[in-house]
Amino acid sequence: MPAISVGLLEDEQPQAQMLISWLHGAGYSTFHSDRGDEFLEQIPIQQPDILILDWQLPDCEGIDVLGVLRNKLMFSGPVLFATAKDSEEDIVRGLTSGADDYLVKPLRRAELLARLGALWRRSGIAPPSELELGPIKLELDNHKAWLGDEPLTLSPIEFKLAVCVLTHTDKLLSREFLLKEVWGVDAALDTRTVDVHMSRIRKLLKIGPEMGFCIKTIYRHGYRLETL
Repeated sequence: MPAISVGLLEDEQPQAQMLISWLHGAGYSTFHSDRGDEFLEQIPIQQPDILILDWQLPDCEGIDVLGVLRNKLMFSGPVLFATAKDSEEDIVRGLTSGADDYLVKPLRRAELLARLGALWRRSGIAPPSELELGPIKLELDNHKAWLGDEPLTLSPIEFKLAVCVLTHTDKLLSREFLLKEVWGVDAALDTRTVDVHMSRIRKLLKIGPEMGFCIKTIYRHGYRLETL
């Protein structure tokens, strides 16, 4: 399910890193924030499919973030509360305020992933099975890539990088973001690793002016797949 993205609002870094690891291991992509205001600013940019919210945050309460999401940003996707607040009153308040599910910490990996899967199925939105850009076609279910009628041989990392690039057209992708989304690490790899793989993706997929697209290098920032 590489096209399903999860927005995570969690202020405790060890907890956030654990959840991100679980989510990446299950095939989700993620973006994370530890502050409510920053999280809300990122929603229109990141356009996540599912949200996981903590309740107790340094700058606000998750219940207030939920209100903005539903009433101002008009976010209609599934929202899961994951919090230490375990009273019946809090659970009822969270669900009646617009959350679709509620989990009490400490979280368990299998249960969290099962709840997310159930929320996604109930949303009625089927994840795409293919991505296409000009002559490029990526079959997400079986990890096959095509350039026109010609099959391409991509390594698992190359395939994940291609999916990430093609699903973020005209959006800046920082090297740090790509390391997290594709390699599942924050800064453990040299960013030159990203540069080498991006160069290879350009060549393998033959992305260039004749296709009507280019992968532009943004100095000191990262890359952007642009429509020419």
